[in-house]
Amino acid sequence: MNNSRQPAEPKPDLMLCALAELLEIAQGQGITPADFMQLLDSGMHISDFLAAMSPRANAKNSIDAILMH
Repeated sequence: MNNSRQPAEPKPDLMLCALAELLEIAQGQGITPADFMQLLDSGMHISDFLAAMSPRANAKNSIDAILMH
């Protein structure tokens, strides 16, 4: 936090890496980068996006684990 008790601005390079990771997750679910940006522009929070993707990712990991045995 800075002196005015506001959260510090995130570092631009960290934000670019995070955005790239989010776009990879979205593309893995068939969501285009343009559609992902539209979701964010429409007010969707990144945490909500990640929560919505978690059940799919967990299901895929479970299926992969079953197939590997």
